[in-house]
Amino acid sequence: MSFKAIRRFAAIAGFAVATLAGGIQAGTADDWPNQQITFVVALGPGGSADRTARLVAQRMQDELGVPIRVVNQEGGGGHVGHSYFLNMPDDGTFFLASSIHPYISNAILELDAEYSLDDFAFVNGQWTDIDLFAMNKDLPYGSLDEFMKAAKENPGKMKISVVPGSTGYINTLLVLEAYGISEDDVNIVTYESGSAARTAAAGGQVDLTVLGADGTVPIAEYIKPLAVAGDDRLPEWDAPTVNEALEPLGVKVPSLVGSMRGIAAHASFKEKYPERFEKFAAAYKAALADADFAADLKKQKIGAEWLGPERTTQIITSNFDILKRFQEEK
Repeated sequence: MSFKAIRRFAAIAGFAVATLAGGIQAGTADDWPNQQITFVVALGPGGSADRTARLVAQRMQDELGVPIRVVNQEGGGGHVGHSYFLNMPDDGTFFLASSIHPYISNAILELDAEYSLDDFAFVNGQWTDIDLFAMNKDLPYGSLDEFMKAAKENPGKMKISVVPGSTGYINTLLVLEAYGISEDDVNIVTYESGSAARTAAAGGQVDLTVLGADGTVPIAEYIKPLAVAGDDRLPEWDAPTVNEALEPLGVKVPSLVGSMRGIAAHASFKEKYPERFEKFAAAYKAALADADFAADLKKQKIGAEWLGPERTTQIITSNFDILKRFQEEK
């Protein structure tokens, strides 16, 4: 055998051994993670999703024992970042740490994304916006039921502010539908920002606004909370859930939550490396359970809830069906 042939054979053999060893190493869970992890934020820097990801990354470094960097891949309402993440290795070196709902669902429904919910393994929805139905404080109505009945009796009179395409808009349509009120029987006024929509309600330019409860806190003295669009009441607001408010009608509407900041892995990562997935989830849960870290998040008005993979997936999946229905009715 010539010297060149020997070198070629040695190189091939070495590659095969390295590949085999790498495959064995990849299959073990106790040595993972052993290199830097990257969190992909599918939105721009400085926003709520970005701030959440960076704080969690700093804390989870301690739990996992490796550095975690954060990169932003913004564009297309999250679509650019989702696609970037899915094209990265699925060995546990990349995770999507972003607003995992409703951005992924909206990209699938509105942008004909090539991916589906099944391509993501949701780890946790840490911080979820719940929409608040808030009325201008000077109006005489004492409940959501009274407001909606007045809207039904006076077609075209009531003005409701929302952000176009938001969950607040769809939650508004769900409640109108429950009362048998057509969208054309109220004046739905759209604003490009939540701040502008809330200001309109506080100033009396509109009668009602339906937007994230957390963001409405600064105008609390100017509005009256009527209901929250979630399964549970919120401690910050003296208001029933929407379905509690609908009890006089004897009907219920599905709960559509707002922006959910959290983390997702590749579905193939969970399938191929279940022990690694569980290890990552346990580290995330432990970080959020740390009292000092939770207090730091609270100071920055960032949630620290642990829903876990199953509940997070259930919420996103059920909400996807609601979004799909309204998308098809457009």
